[in-house]
Amino acid sequence: MIDEIFLRSYRLKLGRSTGSRIYEMRAGENIPGADDGLRITFQATHFAGNALSVAEITIYNVSAYAERQMLGDGITKKYEFLSLEAGYADLFGSVFVGQIVNVQRHLEDGGATKGIRLFCKSSAKERDQNLINLTLSPETDPVQIIEACAEPFGAEIQFYGDFSELKRRSRGTILQGSPTACMNELAETFQFDWMVESGAMKIIKRGAALPNQVYVISSGTGMIGSPVVSDTEVGIRYVLNPKIKLGDTIKLESMAPRFEFSGAFFYDIPRTIGEGFYKVNSLVFAGDSHGDQWESQISCLRLSAAAQAGISQRATR
Repeated sequence: MIDEIFLRSYRLKLGRSTGSRIYEMRAGENIPGADDGLRITFQATHFAGNALSVAEITIYNVSAYAERQMLGDGITKKYEFLSLEAGYADLFGSVFVGQIVNVQRHLEDGGATKGIRLFCKSSAKERDQNLINLTLSPETDPVQIIEACAEPFGAEIQFYGDFSELKRRSRGTILQGSPTACMNELAETFQFDWMVESGAMKIIKRGAALPNQVYVISSGTGMIGSPVVSDTEVGIRYVLNPKIKLGDTIKLESMAPRFEFSGAFFYDIPRTIGEGFYKVNSLVFAGDSHGDQWESQISCLRLSAAAQAGISQRATR
């Protein structure tokens, strides 16, 4: 892992029905174009539990013509959607895909530095406008209830963990209104986390883990500073790694976790309090191509003992 985190790279693609424009900074480019190597800053936040990601992306010193296209000034149709890939020469991938909601001019250094700031969200307009209105009979299998609520998202439904012991409702179930709100309500009732990613609706039982690669995070693999440990979760800063996704499992190894809960004053805490296996619950990719920041900010929930059993064999550095 550590040998992959050299030479920052990004590719920002702006699109519309009549064409697209690409800005990029890629290691090893011999003949950069006019749109290559420009400074960008970004913060892309991926939330668990509401199928939504948002991003704030600023690109600096674009041409006057490109600026008009982004702002929608003049006769040219403005850009409607974008994708951002970022990372390093050997660790590169998608950090955000979505639609452009608002655009504004951005000034720094008293107006000497100019940029265009894009405010974006991931969910499609059509899905935002969907409403659900279903009534399910008493004793309906909870898995069927969840599937019925997940259908309007138009994604492949994938279950992870044991849902066989969920109690059936003696009364009927009414699903009405926003599918997102209904899914959040069912998530609390039946104790699961959910997310939409890469065309799939992932429904994960609380405490369960996805059956994929486990990432080892330590000072030797790119952790920045010390993890912050609270009663229920851990917060980690890590080099920008686009391979890490919501729901992934990480193994945290830390010599100096930072406590942020009152129990630190009242009972003995073992040195290994922050170490162990966690599930990625929310994720932020943040960077400045010409500044210091180029990182992933990860919020994780500890996995149950059952989920941790046998998982160490999948841990990779």
